[in-house]
Amino acid sequence: MYNLLVVDDEDIAIRGIVQGIDWSELPIAQIYTAYDAEEAQEVLREHTIHVILSDIDMPNQSGIDLLGWVNEHSPSSVTIFLTGHADFTYAQQAVQLDCFDYLLKPIDHGALRACIHEALDKVREAEQWNQIRGTYERFHEQWSKRRPLLIERLWQDMLHFRMSSTPSRIDAELAYYDLPLTAQSGMRLVLVSIEQWREEWSARDEEIMTYGVKNAAEELLLQQMSGHVIQDGSGVLYVLFSEQPDTPLIGEEEAAGRCRTFIDQCKSVLHCSLSCYIGKRSTVGGLRTAADALLELERSNVSLTCAVLMERSPGAEGRSASPLQPRFADWTLLLESGKQAELSLRIDECFDHMQASGVDYSYSAAFYYGFMNMLFGWLHGKQLPVADVFPKREWEAGEQALRSLPRLRIWAQQISALAMDYTKSNGKDVSQVVDKVQKYMLEHLGEEFSREAVAEQVYLNPAYLSRLFRRETGFSLTDYLVRLRVDRARGSLEQTNQRVSDIAADVGYANFSHFSKLFKKMTGLTPQEYRKKYQNVQA
Repeated sequence: MYNLLVVDDEDIAIRGIVQGIDWSELPIAQIYTAYDAEEAQEVLREHTIHVILSDIDMPNQSGIDLLGWVNEHSPSSVTIFLTGHADFTYAQQAVQLDCFDYLLKPIDHGALRACIHEALDKVREAEQWNQIRGTYERFHEQWSKRRPLLIERLWQDMLHFRMSSTPSRIDAELAYYDLPLTAQSGMRLVLVSIEQWREEWSARDEEIMTYGVKNAAEELLLQQMSGHVIQDGSGVLYVLFSEQPDTPLIGEEEAAGRCRTFIDQCKSVLHCSLSCYIGKRSTVGGLRTAADALLELERSNVSLTCAVLMERSPGAEGRSASPLQPRFADWTLLLESGKQAELSLRIDECFDHMQASGVDYSYSAAFYYGFMNMLFGWLHGKQLPVADVFPKREWEAGEQALRSLPRLRIWAQQISALAMDYTKSNGKDVSQVVDKVQKYMLEHLGEEFSREAVAEQVYLNPAYLSRLFRRETGFSLTDYLVRLRVDRARGSLEQTNQRVSDIAADVGYANFSHFSKLFKKMTGLTPQEYRKKYQNVQA
């Protein structure tokens, strides 16, 4: 229902409209009246008025003056002029101020009612558009707030093979998120590897501190340049510098200088040691390859810390395209973590490059035997019998497919899927590397813990090992060690009368207060309370 305001300085004119017209056929809820423009303005301040039917020639302020005020203070109201003056100047001003209609007295009541009906249609249409606009604005506001998170997820999907790497698909995704980039836009990738925290952080604490490192990277590395800082699912931080039409891509030396400042600041303010790995100039479409190269550079660095390392490729400029070399070590990790979709995309990308490069039979054979070596080695590490995983000797079909890349692709996809399907129900919980780390920690429980020493046992970069361990167990190395130590202490408290301070020292805690605090956090009881409850003896 709608409200109507009738404005006229003659009482008889108002009564003739309000009482002389049958309004029952129109959705009019209330009819208000005013005898001049000032009184009309008061009504408009106090009530929502949808249609105004006004005279023009009134004392003090005219109907034209009233319309100007309405346009500023009640723009949703629709105004109709009903006047006895056929003055062209009035009509011209009314049109300029967007009057809905200009009617001359006397007017047939039916014609006036029809005009007001049309005015109400305009009101309804405006309300519908306002509702649509309001809904759009709400969704746009929500989308704008979530856009940074959605953009980070887009880069994560590109890095982790969760979307196609075809240029058309990449261009479409970049356009959707209003990023001024294409698949061919220049990009330089920097991998930030957090090597060590000065404090023993829990997994939750590490997440919070890593968020601090990420914010510091945005401030100290990007420095208002075009790009993004993202964290992938395994905890790796990447800084993506992108090239813009009016801004060249950051050079290696400038990036290295910023990285050194960043490393120093993180060491002094965030209490962590980290290294930065700077990639070669790449493109958005080549992001995955660039990330793989930096991960390989990080894995191979087992001696340098708080360092800036650059990916080098002497003589690479101007070489003809060569097929993408499969990184079977990465594929093994995908098998272990059960990421079948990601592995499938990596296999497809590898074969796309092989197809585009026109590889020969010898290259296909090398792929086949490398793939089988990876697969059988992984099964052996998980102590899974090959005959059970492939009861029909499905691997042999690969040799028959060597002369056809499409057939070899299908075989690789099928055999990897078979292996993953089997291990989902029959495989071991953790990889051979993580199993070895767990055994080492158990055997050296009473000694001072060193992540570097553990990493040396499995020949991995410490930062890389930390991410692998958390991905497979759900715990940081520190959290897992605390659980092992508290579990052993609980056994000693239950089964012996050994002094609590000695038990603390036996499991690697020289500081008794620190041990007691961790023990209560894990069990809800102090060591003394735990002993009394479960052994019922005095310590």
